[in-house]
Amino acid sequence: MSASELYSKYTKVWIPDPEDVWKSAEITKDYKDGDEALHLKLEDEMPLEYPINLKAEQLPFLRNPDILVGENDLTALSYLHEPAVLHNLKVRFLESNAIYTYCGIVLVAINPYEQLPIYGEDVIHAYSGQNMGDMDPHIFAVAEEAYKQMAR
Repeated sequence: MSASELYSKYTKVWIPDPEDVWKSAEITKDYKDGDEALHLKLEDEMPLEYPINLKAEQLPFLRNPDILVGENDLTALSYLHEPAVLHNLKVRFLESNAIYTYCGIVLVAINPYEQLPIYGEDVIHAYSGQNMGDMDPHIFAVAEEAYKQMAR
């Protein structure tokens, strides 16, 4: 797809922000090849013209569809880049209290800086014998998968 097809009206993008690192915005006017700026509306309804460096061909990162927000495996995201990963981890941690997220076979963990009741005997038994993707991401799922592979 061409840039003018991807960056059309109502498309959501990520733009750099000095305070929040990345901020979500929506395109309010179709982008056409040769335009020097994107017309955006930030989530707080502030209109903004975002300059484009045509020599570097640097357009903002596209945002994933809302249905993928909070996905437990980052490889399921349509767009896998820094703002998408950080946003997904933030949503899982703050809204779902999930400290673990898969990225394929890699387990990403966020330190909650507090004790959590997710390591007891009942949790060990729940993950015992399960396949890695059958339950929520957890260190016990990774351990169970490693044990199965070693036994094979």
